[in-house]
Amino acid sequence: MQEPKVIYNLNGLTEVMTDDLKEKVEKNLKQKMSSTLKKIYTKWEDVEVIIRISVSKVSKWYDWDFKLEYDGKSVEYSRKGFKRLADLVNHAFDNFKSWTLSK
Repeated sequence: MQEPKVIYNLNGLTEVMTDDLKEKVEKNLKQKMSSTLKKIYTKWEDVEVIIRISVSKVSKWYDWDFKLEYDGKSVEYSRKGFKRLADLVNHAFDNFKSWTLSK
């Protein structure tokens, strides 16, 4: 199965935070999104799936924007003032999964 292209734009995160975020993204892609991605790649054989992740640390909060793009479709999930970095990844992928399954 193909793998989605993940593009990161990270501001104000330490190296440890960056590594943690990327690890959580990979885990969500393999666990939460595997069946969804399989359906996308089966329906559109040559489709390119792109996930754009932008996270900025602002004081003790995180502002973020996750965008999933494929076959001319896109869904964006954004929040400002999120407290826990780990939770924001899980929320974004829960949102992507429910959106793509409803299409």
